[in-house]
Amino acid sequence: MKKIAFFLIVSVTLLLTSCLETTQEITLNEDGSGTISNTNDMSALIGIAKQMGGGEDMQGADQVIDSSISMVEGADSIPNLTAEERELARKGNLRFNVDVKNEKFLTKLSFPFKAPAEIIVYNRLSGKIMTETLKEQMGEGMPMGGEMPEPSSFDDYYIVEFTNGLLTKTLNKEKFAKVEDDEYMKSMKETASMGLTMKANYVINLPRPAKVAEGKGVKLSEDKMKVTMSSDLDDFFDDPAKLEFRIEY
Repeated sequence: MKKIAFFLIVSVTLLLTSCLETTQEITLNEDGSGTISNTNDMSALIGIAKQMGGGEDMQGADQVIDSSISMVEGADSIPNLTAEERELARKGNLRFNVDVKNEKFLTKLSFPFKAPAEIIVYNRLSGKIMTETLKEQMGEGMPMGGEMPEPSSFDDYYIVEFTNGLLTKTLNKEKFAKVEDDEYMKSMKETASMGLTMKANYVINLPRPAKVAEGKGVKLSEDKMKVTMSSDLDDFFDDPAKLEFRIEY
């Protein structure tokens, strides 16, 4: 991945808080096992980077990368993981799809799990892996001598409880009351004022039809086996209840 053009890494680091669409997809089996994948679509950054880099003269303009990497060996190269996190990371698979000319930049990190409770663990680990990977790519080349605030996410402000047959996500009101102290979220809010924002999509594939699917943003398929939700930065700050849900199946 060191062959990725420098402009792209700079753009991601500078604008990760603003032009990012994430999709989390969970697929559950009857026994509670399944897979979780987190896809980051940062394609919009390439257009911005092209403007910054001078269009066709930009470094890496003809570069195309489409590769899938097992984390069995790659986990050892990720900095700042605990021994437990590194062992879990070995179970993952990381895919990069970068096409500068066609303005495509996608990353997808997937993990299998044995029980629904593990979804929360792997979701947090996915975020940490992507953050540490970007930091490593930048190294001492961080522009303007600054440091990226410690990343956080929407999910950090919710209480998530997953068991076989019941999935719930509720706002942690006490923590949310202090969201203005979160430097990362604060920077996201500032960039949103300039027309740049973050969107989060959630897809849950159930092993059997849902008995209950409650939540302001919840959409249930006709066969009641797929739950989808979408929210953006405005939803998080103005109506955080839109990200809550209760699903029984």
